[in-house]
Amino acid sequence: MSTTKILNILEGAKIEAGQARAIAESLEVAFREQEEDLTRRLMTKHDGSEMKAEIIKWMFLFWVGQVIFTMGILKFMR
Repeated sequence: MSTTKILNILEGAKIEAGQARAIAESLEVAFREQEEDLTRRLMTKHDGSEMKAEIIKWMFLFWVGQVIFTMGILKFMR
C-alpha cells in the first residue's frame, strides 16, 4: 500500500493532515522494513540444494549405522 493511499484513508477519517502524513510515512517505513526482512529470510535454490545434500549425507550415515548395528545383533545371537 502506498503512502498516498494511506494518507487519503487517514484524511478521510478526519485526522489532521500533519498527523495523517506522519502516520502514513511511519507505516510506509514499517512495511518496507518488514518486506526487506522477509526477503532476507527466503530460501534460495542454492540454500535448498545445500540442505538437500546435508539431509542425504545424514541419511546415508544413519543407514550405515543401522546395518552395522543389525549385523552386530545377528552375530551376537549366533
